Amino acid sequence: MAKRKKPNLTKALKAVDNLPDKLFGKIEINLRDLPCLSRPKKEKITANLDADVIAAAKKIGKKEKISYQQLMNDILRTVLLKD
Repeated sequence: MAKRKKPNLTKALKAVDNLPDKLFGKIEINLRDLPCLSRPKKEKITANLDADVIAAAKKIGKKEKISYQQLMNDILRTVLLKD
């Protein structure tokens, strides 16, 4: 079997750099506004919650296709921090 030649990242990046600017448009973006950079730091804790509360959060999370932890965090943030 012939050895497959691996793609060269440097060569690919140079090819992109040589493309006309009009293909990329003009986008102004403030990196500080990106959610991934402005999220509060997470802290792991152990909490004892009622089984029916966890079950309800998991049910809603599954229906909405989000994690139940994220759902519970958003609910607590809304209620406690009025954010």
